[in-house]
Amino acid sequence: GRSYCVRTQRMLNQCLESLVQKVQSGVVINFEKSGPDPAPIGEDGLVDSSRPINSFASQPWHSCHKLIYVRPNPKTGVPVGHWPIPESFWPDQNSPTLPPRTAHPIVRFSCVDCEPMVIDKLPFDKYELEPSPLTQYILERKSPHTCWQVFVSSSGKYSELGHPFGYLKASTTLTCVNLFVMPYNYPVLLPLL
Repeated sequence: GRSYCVRTQRMLNQCLESLVQKVQSGVVINFEKSGPDPAPIGEDGLVDSSRPINSFASQPWHSCHKLIYVRPNPKTGVPVGHWPIPESFWPDQNSPTLPPRTAHPIVRFSCVDCEPMVIDKLPFDKYELEPSPLTQYILERKSPHTCWQVFVSSSGKYSELGHPFGYLKASTTLTCVNLFVMPYNYPVLLPLL
């Protein structure tokens, strides 16, 4: 937080200019690790099995409350997205109201390396993550050709974790980490399409 004490019209203009520069277009998400930590990676970029994995010690990257940048369409100025982040409940036709939910979605990520999936003519959404201990950790692994799947707990009917709806992946240049949002349960849907 920051406060401004405005005494003149000129100071007001300066304060507004300062605030406008700080405003980012995005959505805040809680990212939380699900399951064990990944195997450590050595200097050569390969899995280093000699270093122990301590999955129980909490690390700063295990839980991050951060922004994903939602960039507007350059032509229209309106952000465009194709797929939603799933709700944390399975719809019930007999329920007269929707269950309460957090203002910021809780997205769980699994540290199991997977192949990133996309197919022609099926859109996906790509959002850059605000720098955080999580993005730093992913970038330090230097694995731009693998990804970690993301889930919303209780989004599936029969499983607690639900099905993946996208993945976290370092950019090929290792400059940022992106959240790819796909159709729900995309690993099953994409091969069918």
